[in-house]
Amino acid sequence: SDWSSDVCSSDLVTDTPELAMVLNLDTINAKKLDRSEVERTAAETLREQPHVFRVYTRMQLLSGSTSADQIDVRVRNGFNAARSPDLIVISDPYWVAGNGGTTHGTPFTYDAHVPVIFYGSQVKAGRYNFTIAVNDIAPTLSTILEVEPPSGSVGRALHEIIK
Repeated sequence: SDWSSDVCSSDLVTDTPELAMVLNLDTINAKKLDRSEVERTAAETLREQPHVFRVYTRMQLLSGSTSADQIDVRVRNGFNAARSPDLIVISDPYWVAGNGGTTHGTPFTYDAHVPVIFYGSQVKAGRYNFTIAVNDIAPTLSTILEVEPPSGSVGRALHEIIK
């Protein structure tokens, strides 16, 4: 059936958290609609809106059907199949919806870049200009303190900064 005109109607959408959309699966199933088609049509509609940089669907992220650019990788890495919404909207760089304020967690470098400072007698003084992940902090501190890293830790110790 042709439902594209009411893609964002309340019967097809249960929630619209910040720059995202959760579809109403009960309604989609009751109307015998194809979920992936609903996602695709909703994404196309959202992409036509002002200040929308990209829109990702659940099916697209589950299947890995994204490119390998830094934005796509960050969105894929932040996607959780059990908890993420059905559509993820990325607004234009430096654009914030609403009447002011800010957001955190856009996939753009200006928002994803976080300076990290280590200090102490076991740390080599200096400025290090290389990319690290937040996951590298715990293993680095564990190495400095000579204790076991936390179980489930996936980062690496930053040996470059350790004396």
